[in-house]
Amino acid sequence: MHLLSRTELSAWIVALFVIEVLHLKWIWLSEWSCRKCARKNLDCGCPGRWTRYL
Repeated sequence: MHLLSRTELSAWIVALFVIEVLHLKWIWLSEWSCRKCARKNLDCGCPGRWTRYL
């Protein structure tokens, strides 16, 4: 049985955290609506929507 070293385990934890953050961003963009125009955040063209690019 192969045990992970601390470096490998840390790399996996960081990678899974990044993947989860990107997943939550996708949910926010595709499912939630803009407060100003009531369109989905991905389709919103309102000025000041810089958070779409983070």
